[in-house]
Amino acid sequence: MKLFRYRKPSLNTILGITREKRRIKRAVGISQVQAWTRPSRIKQRAKYRLGLYSPAARVIRNTAKGKVPTFLGLFNKK
Repeated sequence: MKLFRYRKPSLNTILGITREKRRIKRAVGISQVQAWTRPSRIKQRAKYRLGLYSPAARVIRNTAKGKVPTFLGLFNKK
């Protein structure tokens, strides 16, 4: 552990409660269930299926914000 820290650790971190909670959640697989039941993930999945994350939709969104694609930006990996 570092001698000087930016923030003081919480009591749960010091006692190891946080680590055990994470270990239990991973073992049970609750995060996998939450990926299907959380409203934000449901919205994200729906947007993905509608094609809102496609390259064409990205260009439309960026030009609406005022970010015009340049010659160098056309050959991006995304």
